[in-house]
Amino acid sequence: MMSTSKLGLRQDHQGQAAVEALLVLMILVLVIFGGIELSRGVAIRQALDSSTSMAARALSLDPSQWDYARSVIQEGTNQNVMGGETATTLQVFDASGTQRSSAWLSGSSFGTTFILEASAPFQADIPFLSESLLTIRVQHWGIVERYP
Repeated sequence: MMSTSKLGLRQDHQGQAAVEALLVLMILVLVIFGGIELSRGVAIRQALDSSTSMAARALSLDPSQWDYARSVIQEGTNQNVMGGETATTLQVFDASGTQRSSAWLSGSSFGTTFILEASAPFQADIPFLSESLLTIRVQHWGIVERYP
């Protein structure tokens, strides 16, 4: 009789160990995939920041090069983003924060201050969690250095 009860206890411990291992595994999967997605978001942010800086410098020297600035940002994010291409948007603002057009920038005189803002969508793909779409935005200041 003693051996039968010991066998039952041994089976209960094995079942408990399996359930605990499953719970720990689920948390570990969340942490691992969360870390991967966090690094992907940081990579997008870094690529967007560096390429927007280059585009702001190019527009400072020649404000009519809007297409070039857009392509610099798109190529910069595509080359440095894990997981494929990211559609970026580009906007220009004056010093007071009012949105302006690329024509306003190309017609601006020497010394005009502008803000170049680039943004890219980002959605974390973590198992067991549903995250909404985020937008990563970076801004860089520029001053038109083109002489009339």
